[in-house]
Amino acid sequence: MKSPLKFLQGKIRAKIFASVLFILLVSIAITALFSNSLLFRVFTSKTYHQLCSVADTIDTLIPDSGTYYIDLYSLAENHNIDFEIVDEEGFLLYTTQGYGTPLSSSHFGSASNNKAAYDEMQATMTGAKTFGYDNFEVKKKLATNAEYFIYTYDLSTGDILHIFSPVADVEGVVDIAAGVYSVYNILLVVIIGVLFLTIATRFTKPVEEMNKVTKNMAALDFSKKCDNYGEDEIGELGKSINTLSNTLDSTLVDLKDKNEQLEKDIELRLALDNARKSFISNVSHELKTPIAIISGYAEGLYEGISDDPQVIKEYCGIINQESQRMNELVLELLELSRLESKSSPFNPDYYDIGENVANLLSHLSLQINQNGITVDNQVPLSLECFAQGDKIEIVLKNYITNAISHCSGDKKITITSEDKGETIKITVFNTGTPIDGADMPEIWDSFYRADKAHGRSENRFGLGLSIVKSIMNNHNCPFGAENTEDGVKFSFEVAKGPEYYENK
Repeated sequence: MKSPLKFLQGKIRAKIFASVLFILLVSIAITALFSNSLLFRVFTSKTYHQLCSVADTIDTLIPDSGTYYIDLYSLAENHNIDFEIVDEEGFLLYTTQGYGTPLSSSHFGSASNNKAAYDEMQATMTGAKTFGYDNFEVKKKLATNAEYFIYTYDLSTGDILHIFSPVADVEGVVDIAAGVYSVYNILLVVIIGVLFLTIATRFTKPVEEMNKVTKNMAALDFSKKCDNYGEDEIGELGKSINTLSNTLDSTLVDLKDKNEQLEKDIELRLALDNARKSFISNVSHELKTPIAIISGYAEGLYEGISDDPQVIKEYCGIINQESQRMNELVLELLELSRLESKSSPFNPDYYDIGENVANLLSHLSLQINQNGITVDNQVPLSLECFAQGDKIEIVLKNYITNAISHCSGDKKITITSEDKGETIKITVFNTGTPIDGADMPEIWDSFYRADKAHGRSENRFGLGLSIVKSIMNNHNCPFGAENTEDGVKFSFEVAKGPEYYENK
């Protein structure tokens, strides 16, 4: 069963409610502790002033009038008091404590009953409660132990008036008032407790909701927001938390983006560093052999290893061949460097790619015939495109020479063109062994040779397709390679007009 006070557990409203309730109960307890004495003092003061008023009224009455004693008796009955009048010698003249009518002998002094009741009463400690009023005291009847407030007044006739008011009447009123006050205090505690709890809940509920929002913020969840709590300090705090949440959210998103970009930059830098190391290693490897050959043969000539002119001519031929090979490598490296750095301006223009294909096939015809290859050129003459002609010629030359180098089986090369709307797609196909799937992503990297069987005699350095990649990236045109059932197909696209680059 859920406890009715469970909503107070561990809550700030519980602490505030307990503190206020404690202060309220302590205040009520202190008040209750002194309430009887305070009430007694209040009602004693009221009794004193009442008796003073009665005494003043009696002093205005005319003793010789026919209604004098009836007026005295009426005052005693109306105010629930008794009084007696004595002369200067203490002889009882009149008392309201007798029986019968106001004019009966029981109300007047006689030879057998002339002593005033005042003289037979004894002062008590209760007299200290009269607070020092003049002619006002408390005495007790010995016969009944009843206490009375007694007010003594000197009448204008020279007689002395003693007025008696029961202390029990005041104590009874005090007890009733104290009881009513206790009930009032209980109701007051309940009402104030409920009202304060309602008010405390109204003020602490926003704090609890803001606490939940800040906990979500600590968990990096910024979806929760504080409600509008008004224009006071709590409302301003809620707005500040929402502002902080939005700022942290945007900052973390920005930081996340920058962190991802930094990771990409680090990966790219590592990749570039690895590529640089691999590039240097590959260049060193490619240069090491020709340098060693040139060095060896040059040293042999220097040492006069032979006097035979034919041998000397052969050595010089080898040195020249290796020098040409090194020169070709350096030229390809320089070309690749220029393309990748984009140091040369990109200035495309209209040129005939169909004529370019035909010219390349004509220049390579001797090599094609020596390898027994059949070429099917389906690219029409006067096929105009918009590109850098000298660069696209390098792409075509690399594709065709690769096709010649790797052509086997039926030994057939097919070159086709396809209109793609904004571009023209050129495809170079050769029959032969497909490229291994693991090698396909790597063939565009510098110094990578998927076919390790071809040796140095073909002057292949693994830079051709890297140069193709850089040229096509500079043209912002697609390119690629794919295996077919009986060979490999390389392709690239070129723009048909300048509008292609306007959309890029």
